[in-house]
Amino acid sequence: MKGQRFSKVSVIIPVYQTEVYLRECVESVLAQDYNNLEIILVNDGSPDGCSGLCDWYAEGYGQVRVIHQENQGLGAARNAGLKEAKGDFVLFLDSDDLLSQQNTIRTLAGTAVRENADIVTGNFRRFQGKRYGAVNRHHLQSGDYTKTADFRFRGFLTEGHLIMDWGKLYRKDFLLQNHLWCKRQIHMEDKLRNMMCCVCEPVYAFVDDCVYLYRITEGSITSQYRRNIEVLERDWIRVSVYLYRYLKEHRKLEQFGDLLAFHIFCGIFTIGRQNLKTGRKKGKETAKILKRYGENNLVHCTIQALAKGKYLKEVRAPVWRILLQGASVLFCMRLYRLVAWGIFLLQGLGTERKESRIRNSGDSAK
Repeated sequence: MKGQRFSKVSVIIPVYQTEVYLRECVESVLAQDYNNLEIILVNDGSPDGCSGLCDWYAEGYGQVRVIHQENQGLGAARNAGLKEAKGDFVLFLDSDDLLSQQNTIRTLAGTAVRENADIVTGNFRRFQGKRYGAVNRHHLQSGDYTKTADFRFRGFLTEGHLIMDWGKLYRKDFLLQNHLWCKRQIHMEDKLRNMMCCVCEPVYAFVDDCVYLYRITEGSITSQYRRNIEVLERDWIRVSVYLYRYLKEHRKLEQFGDLLAFHIFCGIFTIGRQNLKTGRKKGKETAKILKRYGENNLVHCTIQALAKGKYLKEVRAPVWRILLQGASVLFCMRLYRLVAWGIFLLQGLGTERKESRIRNSGDSAK
C-alpha cells in the first residue's frame, strides 16, 4: 500500500451513552490497514464520559476529529458527520459496534473504486458479550439485477441487508447530490434513507466478507421501541407516507411503487408479530391493531393492489408471491384475526429465526 493513492474514507461515528463500548469501537477503526481515512466522532450531547473520551482521541490521533452538539438524535448526528466529511466515501459506524477485520475499509473501498459503485454492502454478525452469531449473508447480486423488483423485495424485506446505514460504504457525492440526508426525529431513519437511495438508482456492489460486528445490548432503545406497538404502527405509516410523497415528487411512483408496497406489507407482519411477542392476547388484540393499520388510506390502497397481484410478477420465489398475495387478500377481506393467526403460525414454523435478516427498523436506534 505504501506510496499508492487511495480514495479517502470518512468513518462517521455518532456517540451517545456508549462510554463502556466507545474505546473498543474507535480502536477497531484505528487498527485498519488503510492509510487514507478520517474518523469523525459526533458527540450527540452524551451525558456520560463520552465527551471527554472523544476529545482524548481527537487530541491524540491526527486522523480523528470530534463534533460536539446538543442531543438531536441519531439521524442528526449522522447528518452532522456527513456535512464535515472530507472523504470520497463515508462509512457509518455505531459507537457500540465494531469493524470486523483489519482489512474491512480496504475491502469496501477497493470494491467501490473497482466497480465504480455508489453503495457497497458486506455481510455482518451479531454478538453479545463473547457470544457471536452466524454471519448474515446478503445473497444479493450487482449489475442489472439491482434494477429489479426482486432485488428490492429481497434487499428490503426478506434479506434486509439494504435497510441499514451501518455496514455500508457510500460515495459521498452520491448522497450529497441527491440530498439523501437522514430525516430527523423519526424511527427507521436509515431504512427510509436507504429506500430513497434505491430510488436514485445507485450502482450497488457487494462483498462476501463479514465487514461489521453488531452488538446486542440489553434494554436498548430499539427493543423498548418495538414493545410500544402504537408508536411502531404510527412510525411505520409515517415512513410510508414520506416515501409515497418522495416517489410522487420525483415522478418515480410507477417505477418504484413495489418498494412502497413491500414496506407497507412488511408492516402487517412486523406490527402483528411484535404485538404477539408482548404476550397480549394472540388473536383478538392483534386483529384490532391490524384493523387500525388497515384503516389508513395509503395502507388500504396499497394492500389492495398487492391482493390483485400488482408488483408480484418480478418476485422470483413462488412461495413469497403466494404468501404476499394470499395475506393481502385476507387483509382486504378484513379477516384480521385470520391474518394474526397466520403470523403466529409463521413464527412457529421458524420464521422468527430469520430475524437476523428481516429487521423492521434497521437496528439503528440502540
